[in-house]
Amino acid sequence: MARFKPFAAVRPPRALAGLVSTRSYVTYSEEELAHKLGTNPYSFLHVLQRRSAHEDARFSGVRKGFEDFLADGTLVADHEPHIYLYRQQWSGHTFVGFLGLVSLEDYRAGRIIKHEHTLEAREALFARYLETVGFHAEPVLLTHPPLPELAATAAQVQTTEPLLDFATTDGAVHTLWAVPAPEPVQAALAQMGRLYIADGHHRMASSERLGEDAYVMAYLVDSSQLHIASFHRHIAGVPQGDWAASVGAKSLDHRPEGLPERGFYALDHRGWWQFDPADLAFPESTWLFDRILAPFWGVADERHDARIRYEPGVVDLATVEAERRDQETIFVLPHPHWHDIERWADQGKSVPPKSTYIEPKLRSGVTLYAWK
Repeated sequence: MARFKPFAAVRPPRALAGLVSTRSYVTYSEEELAHKLGTNPYSFLHVLQRRSAHEDARFSGVRKGFEDFLADGTLVADHEPHIYLYRQQWSGHTFVGFLGLVSLEDYRAGRIIKHEHTLEAREALFARYLETVGFHAEPVLLTHPPLPELAATAAQVQTTEPLLDFATTDGAVHTLWAVPAPEPVQAALAQMGRLYIADGHHRMASSERLGEDAYVMAYLVDSSQLHIASFHRHIAGVPQGDWAASVGAKSLDHRPEGLPERGFYALDHRGWWQFDPADLAFPESTWLFDRILAPFWGVADERHDARIRYEPGVVDLATVEAERRDQETIFVLPHPHWHDIERWADQGKSVPPKSTYIEPKLRSGVTLYAWK
C-alpha cells in the first residue's frame, strides 16, 4: 500500500486565508499581477513573484519572501502534524479530499502510478527551484477508486469546526479541517494497492530528481470527483502539405461548442474543421502526433518543440478562436475519461505531456509543506 503521513502545515491564520491564497502566478496577466501586488500586501504572490533575470536570484527571493511571511505572521506553522480535509466548492461542483504526505519510495516502487510524460527541462528547473525554496506551496493531486470508509470519515469531519473557511473572487469557497486522528484514513487507504497521479507529474518527478526530502505533499480525491479535459494544441508555422485532406476533415460553417466526445476539431486560416478517424484510439494525443504533427510540421518531440503551445480544454472555443495567432493551427482533442487513463497507467504506459487537464486545481498558499 502507499503510505499517507500527517504533517504540520504552514498556512495563513484564519483571518488572512482569503487574502493570502492565490492562483498560480502564471495564470495572471501582467496587469492583473501588478494590481494584486499593489493592492493586497498579504497575497502569496509577494512570495512567488520575484523579478530577476537570473534563476538563482529569483529562487532565493522566493525563499526570502517565505521567511518574511513566517516572520510577520502572515504564515504560521501548525504545532502538531495532521492529516487535513480540504473542500473546494464552485459553480455547483464540490471536491472533498485529504491532504497529507506521500512517500517518494512508494513512487519509485510503483505504488503511486503516473500516466503522463514530463517535460525534462521543466522537471530539471523545478528541481532547482525546490532545492532553493525548500517548500511545496501546492500538492500533487492523487486519486483512487471511491471508498465508503473515506467518504464516511470525510462526512464526519465536515460536521466539526474548520480551521479555515473563506471565499475567493472567482466564486469558490475553500474549507480546511484538521482530521482528529490519521488512523481511519490510513486504514482505508491500506485496502488499495496503488494510488494514481491525476495532476502534478512534474512536481513529483522534480522532487524525486532532487532527492532532498523523502515526502511530497498530496491531495487525495476519489476518481468520481475529477473533472477532466484535454489540452488544445496550437502549432505555429505553415504545414508541409494539406493535413485536412490527408485525414478527410470536414469543413464546418460555424464554430463548434465544447470538446468533441470523439474525434477532433481544428482551426486554421481556412476556418473550423471536424474529423473522426476510424483508427482513432486512446491516447488521442499520440494519434495526432503520429498522423499530423510529425508528418506535416516535422515535430520530432513535443516536449522540446518551441512552435507548440498548450491551452487547457476548459477554455471555450470562442476564446480559442479570438486568440489564435497568425499562421497557427489549433487542434481540439476529445473529452478524456478517467477509466481510459487508469487502464493506460496500469499497463505501465504514459501519455504525451499535456494530454489531460484535470481539476480540482488547488490555490497556492492554503497549506504548505516545508522541509527547510
